Amino acid sequence: MHKIFILFVFLIFSFPLFAQVGFVSVVDEDSHTKKEDFFHTFEYYILPEKGRATKCQATRVGRNWFATAAHCVQTSCSKKCTLRLDLLEGKTSVFLDVTHTDKKKHVFVHPKYNPKVPASHDFALLKIDPASARRSYYRRAADENGENVLISKQAFDAFLAKNKSARHAYKAALSPVLPPLLVFEDATRQIDRKLSVISIFDGKRNILKNPNDTYYVKELGFAYTKDFGIISGMSGSGVMTNTGELAGIISGHLGISNQKEYFMFTAFNKSLMEFMEQIMSSDYYKLERKSSSPDFVVRSTQNHQPIINVIRLLSQGNNSVVVP
Repeated sequence: MHKIFILFVFLIFSFPLFAQVGFVSVVDEDSHTKKEDFFHTFEYYILPEKGRATKCQATRVGRNWFATAAHCVQTSCSKKCTLRLDLLEGKTSVFLDVTHTDKKKHVFVHPKYNPKVPASHDFALLKIDPASARRSYYRRAADENGENVLISKQAFDAFLAKNKSARHAYKAALSPVLPPLLVFEDATRQIDRKLSVISIFDGKRNILKNPNDTYYVKELGFAYTKDFGIISGMSGSGVMTNTGELAGIISGHLGISNQKEYFMFTAFNKSLMEFMEQIMSSDYYKLERKSSSPDFVVRSTQNHQPIINVIRLLSQGNNSVVVP
């Protein structure tokens, strides 16, 4: 059966790509539909000790903590790397820099993450304190082939003094409203929320809304939906509900022949929460958490077996379904 299945299935997977509460009313909330709703989300660059820099995205979940995808940082930061967080949209911005080493860690990858298995445990935490991180101020290059121009703090302050919207955005970036985490129970369910993500490239922000049904699958430990425009460089960004909860972290794509391509994201479940508790220590207990059941999910009648079969083959080391 598996041999027949393999003939009709292929995987497209690229790296990088990608508190209980009471009753919550769902239907017509309108959160996370504007760029201003994503002041907790940033693009950042990974500068390894050797090799080429890459970029991903991250969502701030605590005072000094950012959630991202493990595949963004696992290899590049295996020994030493610099994380460079870009705070603002527009021509003038500021970088926050921290350097990760074995002795002074800023990157924490989920121990169960396996690069060969899409989306499962594809999760990492970045420890960045905006108050103490190194700052550099700059003007963006005029085009993608140019170089950014460093400016002084005085020049940056003068820019803020003249630009009210940038001043507001900078303040919000340093002290954003942090999203509560939507924690999924150990059950397969359809997510009863509209979802959206933000695309950030060179400071330009664009909201992508998901018009499709989305499912969290117990056997997989992650959620998936039909792809709605996720591209390389967006990995690690938060997947937000229309009521303001952080449902998961962008991971990758899965293509099944004769069907449309699917988008997968690592969802907050027991395994991820235990990891966060271990790494964040006392900061973990300051997180706002909401259980997905019963208010955020409904029962699913969708057949998830095709995706389950693909992931199972990959976890067994069957590379015949992988297309690099």
